[in-house]
Amino acid sequence: MDVKNHTSGAWLADFLDRLVHDTREPLRSITAYTELLRENGPGNAGEDVVRALEEIPAGASRIGRLLEGLSGYSIALRETPESGMPASLHSALTIVLGELDQQIRACGATVTAAGLPKVNVSLERLMQLLGNLIGNSLRFRSEAAPVIHVTAAMEEADTWTIRVEDNGIGIAAADRDAVFQPFMRVAGRKYGGVGLGLTACRAIVEAHGGAIRMEAAPGGGTVCVFTLPEA
Repeated sequence: MDVKNHTSGAWLADFLDRLVHDTREPLRSITAYTELLRENGPGNAGEDVVRALEEIPAGASRIGRLLEGLSGYSIALRETPESGMPASLHSALTIVLGELDQQIRACGATVTAAGLPKVNVSLERLMQLLGNLIGNSLRFRSEAAPVIHVTAAMEEADTWTIRVEDNGIGIAAADRDAVFQPFMRVAGRKYGGVGLGLTACRAIVEAHGGAIRMEAAPGGGTVCVFTLPEA
């Protein structure tokens, strides 16, 4: 790892990759040995021991989600305009909806899209981008069933403006910039997540010369607006 250019995204991505790799091995050991204790531990174990054996896997699961978030952020940091072939937003959304099908069905969500074009971003990064945004809309839902709408329009030459709008709990005006900061979770741990999804989204969009922001949806909820170059 080149420490000379320690401010570069590539250096940080290398650091995160090594951190994730070296943390996963002891985490697997903790999980495996805890499961072994649960299966073969003494039948007369006290309440405290039983509770500990339940809490350890839960904590390990949270660490696992954090490592996945760090890995996704590392991948986003490596993005450049030359990272892959141009791809269709419609294709990326179709794949993402298939991956999130169980969550969508579980909460009765409706996801619609219109006019999604081909842009100068790889399919994998478009999937990561839309997956994070739609996943957030499903997670931060209100009491009503989620309604998510994805649209695109060319408001500037050679640049598409994409909007992902939902009817969720919304984001306070004071927090709309902060949510893109690493590990920022304005609702605490109530809704899960590790606070890196939107950070990765910003890294992908900005790597292609675009910008990303949050706005209030007209009927309540949130609109994520971002720009990407035309293919």
